[in-house]
Parts: sequence; structure tokens; C-alpha cells
Amino acid sequence: MPAVLSTVTTIVALLLAALALLAAARNRAPDRVQFVGTVVVSVAAVVLVGAAIVSWIGGHTPVEITTFLGYALTMLLLPAGAWIVGRMEPTRFGSLIVGVAALIVPVLVLRIGQVFGG
Repeated sequence: MPAVLSTVTTIVALLLAALALLAAARNRAPDRVQFVGTVVVSVAAVVLVGAAIVSWIGGHTPVEITTFLGYALTMLLLPAGAWIVGRMEPTRFGSLIVGVAALIVPVLVLRIGQVFGG
């Protein structure tokens, strides 16, 4: 799994978290900027998980396959799910939901790297 993809995914997720948490602190609901950030994080997650699967097909098997699949599925579904739930709550707490979910993505990136690194 390329380190560049992990780094990019982590940085994009942390930027989204900063934007969303700042919006929550300013008492703002989720907006278009957070939506675009969520889409970018989702695309980065798809590329990262895709690269991990290609690496797996190429012969580099994760140490714990079930754990890898759980983390990968969570990383793929979390940003979109957070956006949907955040939009259902059109207050500052919607931005808080998006921000906290964005903070979880770097943890998932780290854990996927650990599962693959063995």
C-alpha cells in the first residue's frame, strides 16, 4: 500500500475535520464546502482501499483479513454516512458529526497500514 496515498487521505480528512469543527464552533450547519470535502475524502478512501486490494491480489496478504475488510468497509462508508446524518441535523451538530467522522478516517488509514504491514 503506497505511503503517498495514506498521507494524502490523512491530510484531506484532517482538513475536512478542521473545516467542519470550525463550522460547528461558529454555530453553522453543514454546507457545500463540507460536502465537497466529504466527496474528496471518499474518493481518496476509495483509491486507498483500491490500492490495498490490488496489493492483496498481487500477493501481499494482510495479516488479518477480516479486520482489513472491516476497516476498509468502514472507511468507504463513513464519510458518506456522516454527510447524510449531518444533513439530517441542520444545526451546528451536523457539522460536528461530519468533523468527528473525518477525524476517524486517519485512524482507519493507520490501522489498515498496520494490518497490511504486519
